[in-house]
Parts: sequence; C-alpha cells; structure tokens
Amino acid sequence: MSERLHGGRVLVIDDQETTRYVFRRILSGAGYKVTEAKTGAEGLAKALEDPDVIIADVNLPDMLGYDLSRRLKSNPATSAIPVLQISASFISDESKAQALEGGADSYLVQPVVPAILIAQVHALSRLRKAEVSSRLSARHWQTTFDALSDGLALVNPEGVVIRVNQSLLRLLDVNHSEAEGKTVAEVFELRFDIPFADFIANRTLGQPMELAYGSRWFRVRYDKVSADPRQEDGSILLLTEVTHQRKLQETLKMTERLAATGRLAHVIAHEINNPLEALANLLYLIHGSPSLDEMNREFAAKSLTELERISQITKQILVYHRESKQPMLTDGTDLLQGVLSMFRPQMIVNHIELRAHFKSSRPVWVHPGEMRQAFSNLVSNALDAIGDSGGTLRVRCIDTTDSETLRKGVRFIFSDSGCGVSQDALPHIFDAFYTTKGLKGSGIGLWLTSEVISKHRGRVRARSRTDGSYRGTLFDVFLPQRGPDDLI
Repeated sequence: MSERLHGGRVLVIDDQETTRYVFRRILSGAGYKVTEAKTGAEGLAKALEDPDVIIADVNLPDMLGYDLSRRLKSNPATSAIPVLQISASFISDESKAQALEGGADSYLVQPVVPAILIAQVHALSRLRKAEVSSRLSARHWQTTFDALSDGLALVNPEGVVIRVNQSLLRLLDVNHSEAEGKTVAEVFELRFDIPFADFIANRTLGQPMELAYGSRWFRVRYDKVSADPRQEDGSILLLTEVTHQRKLQETLKMTERLAATGRLAHVIAHEINNPLEALANLLYLIHGSPSLDEMNREFAAKSLTELERISQITKQILVYHRESKQPMLTDGTDLLQGVLSMFRPQMIVNHIELRAHFKSSRPVWVHPGEMRQAFSNLVSNALDAIGDSGGTLRVRCIDTTDSETLRKGVRFIFSDSGCGVSQDALPHIFDAFYTTKGLKGSGIGLWLTSEVISKHRGRVRARSRTDGSYRGTLFDVFLPQRGPDDLI
C-alpha cells in the first residue's frame, strides 16, 4: 500500500487536458490536493501559492519547461519548490541533462507508471520538507547566535572570520564588512592594543585574558574547535564584557583602602587630642604668667592660635570618618566646610587661594560619608589640575531650584583655574578607568563621584576650557530635597 501524505499540494502544469486529468486522479488517490495550470505563465503565477511539488511538461505552448524551471529557481519565493519535469517527446539523455541543469529536481518520460509518479512526488515532497526544516533550523540557529550577549566569531582553519554575531559587532563597534572575510588577527588588532600573536602566546591554554578597549574591559577567549582530534575544523573568538565587574572590584578595593585610611586617621586624631589639650593648658599658663615679657607673650598667643587650628583639624577628621549606615538630614554648608578643611594644608603649601561662598539653609538627606568622599574627589582633582604653581579654587553652596525638573535643592559648584580638560576627553571623564592623568590616575574617582550623586537622585555636570583667561574646569552638583526613603 502506497504512503499517503495528507495535506500535500501538487501543481500540475500541462496544456493537455487528458494528461492533467490522469495526473489528478493518480495524485488525488495518493492523498494530494492538486491544482492545475495550462501554460507556463499561469503556472508561474500559481507557483506563488507555494505548492509542495510542481509537475511541469517540457513542451508548453508559451515556453519550454527548461525556461520555466529556471524562472522558478531564480525567484526567491519559489526557488525551494521541487520541480518534476515530464515529457513524451524530449526523451533523450541530452534533454534530461538540460532539464536538470536548468533547475529541475527530477525528470520522467511519458508514459509514466502511476507507482513511479507517486514515488517521485513522495520523494520530492520529503525533500521539500527536509529543506524547509533545514532552513527553519538555520534561522533558529542564527537567531540564537545573534541573541547571545557575548560576542562570538567563527573562524575557519585558515584563520579567516566566516561569521560573527550581532553582539560582537556591537561590543567592538564594527560592521560586518570590517569583520567577516578578514583574518581573526585583523579583527582582534582593530580594537585591542596587543598583537594577536602575542595574545595567543601569552594566554594560558583554555584560559581567557582580560583586555581593555577604550574605557571598557573584555574577557577574551580563543579556542580551537575540532570534532576529530586528528584535524582542525576551525576556532572561535569569544568576547565577554566585564567592565561592570571591574568597576565593582575597583570600587571594593577603593572602599577598603578608604575604610582603612579612615580608621587610621580616626585613631591618630583621637590620640592626638589628649596631648593637644595638655599643650593648650601649658601655653595658656605661660601666656598668663606675669613674668613673661611682651614679645614672648605675643609668641605664646600665636602658639595658642595655631594649636587651636590643629585641634580643629583633628575634630574635622573625627567627624569626617564617622559614618552612618542610614541617610541623615545634613547641612550642605557643614558638609562642604568639613571637606575643605582637610585640604587647607595642601592649599597653603601650593599657594592656592580658596574663595568660598556659602548661602544655603536647606538640609538634605544624604549618606554623609559617601557625599564627603564625592566632594573630596572633586576638590582633589581641582587641586591636581592647578598644581603647585598657585591658582584659585572657587567653591559655592547655595539653595536653588533645578531648571529642568523644578525640584528644590542645594547646588554645589567647584571651579578651578587649572589646565582644563580637552573637549574630546570631557564626555568620558565620568567613565570608569578613564583618566587624563596618565599613570598617576586610576580613573575611578570621578566615576565613583557620579555613582554616589546618582544614588542620591542628584546630577553632576562638567564644563572646561584649556585656553584663554577663563581656563579651568567647573563641576556643578545638584542634590534635591528628598526624604530618607527616596535614596537608591
């Protein structure tokens, strides 16, 4: 009993009514739904309805079956439909070869045995289903390939990139023409600073290397793929972006260093307080001694004044490193003054004039320790930019209303007369690991500052000039008035 393929559709193209009738009877009996066309043009139109198999006579009234096959195979909409050509007059081997070369998938000579016809249609229908399944699998594979978040490049045994996914193009900022068809070394060296040969030589077998491209970091693997260990089938280049993990690691390291420094400073300041009080008492007694002449009395008064300054600095250090895990309602002026007091000795040594203006009465909910660190980064960067040849640091703290959101809050402005930041570098200064200080900078400070300010629902902006009478950099920080539960 012949196999019945329910739901299969066959298009019969033949100008002879008798032939079409016979084929319809045979194929209908085998479970196929048959549609008919009398000419090649009509057949081409009905082929767009996507039948499973097309049976076409070679000798049609308006065109030869060879031309019909070529037109079907050249049209993307019909190219996958198997074509069976049948003829009673073109029966030579040359005719069969011409038909097959023209695009036909099989060829039968009339008269056709019904069992042979059904078997041929079954075979071609299975071929069509297999091709459709293969194309669907290929689309599924390509969709999955492109959906991977990691960048992936397939490399042939000659070292040429034959396919890349969308993630690799996005991660490396390249297009298909810059990647596919190029050697893997060319693609690699397009974005990474080390030669590909050095990367291969220095990596540990099976282990990735972490490499930088701009301000971003990638974990890079290059592994051979071989189903048969006796031969090489190609390789894969795999890129995983680890910038976020690097940021977290660097932030953790910095936090640990800051915490250790803070604890040490707290201990030192606490221990200094006791001898400071003793010195203050002794100087007070010396200053009040009736036997002291006027000149030495003046020296004792100056000593008391300087000792009071030292005492004030130790108190600021103790306050600076006293942290609360919960946000606190904090006066912006007190917060900023505490930070500036830490840098006053450096300003004096480097002949930097501080011009401070405080006119704020609005307290804000902040994590004081985090905000002090953020302001410290801005002040430290300003002092580094001015250098040791003298200059001016302007700091302001004022009540204001944000022009964009109309939120009330406090504005902090840090402006220096330093060397400035180039316009090319300015958009990147808040990126992690980006620095304009060369080996002296870690690229963490300003990124950490922007993260802290964002956590407090604020914003920070920067402007800079590298020449002219107003050369320098200005950082503008806005912190809105919010409740303690509004912080991230």
